[in-house]
Amino acid sequence: MLKSRNKIIAATIVVLIAVGALYFFSGFFSGKSGSKPQNTAAQKIYKLTFGHSMPPNSAIDISARKFAEVVSQKTNGGVTITIYPNQELANDHKMIEMAVEGDLDILLTPTAKMGAVLPALQYSDIPFLFPHKDDAYEMLAGEPGRLLLQQLNGFGLIGAAFWGSGFKQFTAHKEIHSPKDFKGMNVRIMKSPLIMDQFREFGANPIPIDFHETYKALKDGVVEAEENPIVVIYDMKFHEVQSHIVISNHAYLSYVFSFSKKNFEKLPPDIQQILMATAKELAGYERELIDAQEADVLKKLAETGIKITYLTDDEIKQFQLATKGILYKYAPVIGDDVIASTLEYLRQKYKYEAGDDIIIGLNADMTLGSSIAGIAIERGMKIAAKEINESGGLLGKKLIVVTMDHAGNTARSNDNIRLFAKIKNLAAVMGGLHSHIVMGDLKLIHLFKIPYLLPWTTHPQVVQNGYEPNYVFRLSANDIYAGPFLVEQALKRTRKIALLRVNTSWGNVNEEIMANYLKEKGLKFTAIESFNLGETDFHEQIERIAGSGAGIILMLAYNKEGAIIIKHLFYSKKKIPVISHMAITGEDFYKEVKKELTTIDLSFMQTYSFITANNTRSKEFVNKYMNEYGVKTPQEIFSPNATARAYDLVMLLAEAVRQAGTLDRAAIRDAMETIQHYEGLTKMHSPPFTKTRHDALDEKGYFMAVFDKNGAIIPISEGKK
Repeated sequence: MLKSRNKIIAATIVVLIAVGALYFFSGFFSGKSGSKPQNTAAQKIYKLTFGHSMPPNSAIDISARKFAEVVSQKTNGGVTITIYPNQELANDHKMIEMAVEGDLDILLTPTAKMGAVLPALQYSDIPFLFPHKDDAYEMLAGEPGRLLLQQLNGFGLIGAAFWGSGFKQFTAHKEIHSPKDFKGMNVRIMKSPLIMDQFREFGANPIPIDFHETYKALKDGVVEAEENPIVVIYDMKFHEVQSHIVISNHAYLSYVFSFSKKNFEKLPPDIQQILMATAKELAGYERELIDAQEADVLKKLAETGIKITYLTDDEIKQFQLATKGILYKYAPVIGDDVIASTLEYLRQKYKYEAGDDIIIGLNADMTLGSSIAGIAIERGMKIAAKEINESGGLLGKKLIVVTMDHAGNTARSNDNIRLFAKIKNLAAVMGGLHSHIVMGDLKLIHLFKIPYLLPWTTHPQVVQNGYEPNYVFRLSANDIYAGPFLVEQALKRTRKIALLRVNTSWGNVNEEIMANYLKEKGLKFTAIESFNLGETDFHEQIERIAGSGAGIILMLAYNKEGAIIIKHLFYSKKKIPVISHMAITGEDFYKEVKKELTTIDLSFMQTYSFITANNTRSKEFVNKYMNEYGVKTPQEIFSPNATARAYDLVMLLAEAVRQAGTLDRAAIRDAMETIQHYEGLTKMHSPPFTKTRHDALDEKGYFMAVFDKNGAIIPISEGKK
């Protein structure tokens, strides 16, 4: 019996070996050997988590579930994936953190939000970059997409593919046909610097609001417009709280499909390969879903009664022109290789000409304490650029203004200069209000040999800076002249003058200039008081000034502190007249002190007024400004100093480029010194600059002004005060 049983066992083993061999060779010759992990009793099951922000049954969610299903099939159940839609785990920014830390395995998030980790992923949000959806698909699946995805590796993520929700469209409470229609509107955006810049170029106020709070923000009137793909608009019911949908196809809302690097690298190589391949394969499936849903959703939206309009080709061109600078601004951020690959594709397919324009940069505060000055400078620049382009451009190319916001921060300003230096065809950069910011830029400006044009900064040393050759050119007041001018204005009214000045390099140098000028006249200040930026209590300084017997205060302050000083004078009932430097007009100063100025006597220095300028060029400029920015009178042109001087500097730069005949910045710098004549808004310059003089204005162009009851800046006629 024992021998018989052993024979049966041996026979069974032989049969099993034979069957196993047959199965192996069958798989080998059919090409399926090792094609998927086999789920045996000993096989480890890998449980992965997958988070995204879109609602259940959206194309993103359906495709995510399809991904989980296909991966499970390919691994014979060896990988199970749990989907968390609709921000069930957290918002997009938190899910990115979770994936980097290894608390989430798979992430599908809008590239605009992923831009917080890798700014280059803002690529598909560049407005009007892709003429058609197929172009977006081609670029994201092609070389530009590959270059972008590989960068994620250095940020704790592994990029697999780009999915998407389709082209973005505008929704609003009114019809939109041009950038001007957005002027003054509050617009919901996802948190993205590029998208913020897009709506600022339209004149709107972009407000970052979480995706799932957008419906309520629209309903409550916190914002009046937003942008999203058609299917998202419908799924999130934005059509219920908006009256118009504008089919603009202005940018593609792409999603980056990525894995947690920390967790992905722990998986077996065969599973890694399956996950990566499946994410890429299903990108096309997800896009087909979106395309099919869009056609169906447009019909459904039309039935709701919401008005759907399509931008015409001419209207699209207006938007393209308004946002053209964004491509140049973000090219160094996204990567010159990515942009070059994209432009080459567009040139071959559409004979696209972008990438060859001449760039003039603006590096100024556009959002914080001196943003009014920044906006005024930008407007002067853009009117000049438009005029130049309508007259044939420069060297056969268009002139484009590219703005970067330093928000009053020197380090950020330095970063902006570094980015400007990387921009192809950059001719020059224009600076903003703050002297200390410009002073902090000088080393980089001369390192990169960038002509730096200054329409506001007044500190003597920004021009008398010791660099040779000197790349700084100023068309503004110079405190070497402004200090004595202001003292003379005070002396017309009293010999008892007090100084109240900000404790910065600018305040220090003005104190020295003014005190020396008074000393030459055998006089001195009755009191000298200083304050720090951000200071809010001026009680002690004003009490000491009043106690000194001062008959007038010379004030050197920026908008915020200047307004508080005027309020302290008002509420302490110290009605001492104030003569101010022009720095207070860099923001909406009048709005802050409208009531107080009914009692406090305030006047301030200026160098230009559209109200009193009667030459033909000024009248033409005013008409262009009113048409471009929707104002009705010259009095409504805020910070006229900044606007006029910025316009003239762009025109002077254009003349230098023509004379140089090249975009070599050293040659442009040299040409700025040899311009012989220029009749501008500010004056007849003959010449504006020389090899030894980079200041185009002196005290002959200074005058005093006041605010009228509407806040307009009005020149004081001689003898009025």
